[in-house]
Amino acid sequence: MSSDTTGSKERLHTLSIFGSHWLWLVLLGGVLMLAGAIAILVPAVSEIAAAKVLGSVLIISGLVQIVQATKMLHWTGFIWHLLLGILATVGGALIYMDPFAGVVALTLLIAVIFAFHGVTQIGFAVKVRAQAGWHWFLVSGAIALIAAVLLVMKLPYSHSFTPATVAGVSLLFAGWAYVAMALAARTGERARAA
Repeated sequence: MSSDTTGSKERLHTLSIFGSHWLWLVLLGGVLMLAGAIAILVPAVSEIAAAKVLGSVLIISGLVQIVQATKMLHWTGFIWHLLLGILATVGGALIYMDPFAGVVALTLLIAVIFAFHGVTQIGFAVKVRAQAGWHWFLVSGAIALIAAVLLVMKLPYSHSFTPATVAGVSLLFAGWAYVAMALAARTGERARAA
């Protein structure tokens, strides 16, 4: 079997998975965008610590991502989604519990989490590059990497530039990537069926 035939089969399978689970992916994207907005807004308007908000947001979005991944067990991208969900959940728990002494250690932890998230998103984008909307995952991954670099460069941070703010922007783009690709796959599925 040629690699073109294998690639074509995998592309159609990916399109089918995204098309048939588009609602779950839009829900996941919506949760990530809401989480990003909360991470940006709540610390700015309340006395709640940015680390507690970011930790909670990552735990919730990670759990939703794990549940979403289980809906697509027989798909090659399953492992990417599961890893991202586990990373967000574990990272969020570590950020929330704050087991490390000091703001610098916590900010570095957040930077590492987002750097890994960025690399994983870029890897996923390369894996599904034949799909409509794949470039949003590439953009999302690049923004997560930029967020990680900004966090490290801005140590220690000021009140107007918290890790939660930077992470929130990254989560907004990650959410949009899921929504954009799910809707593109749904449109592709409808066109193929017609």
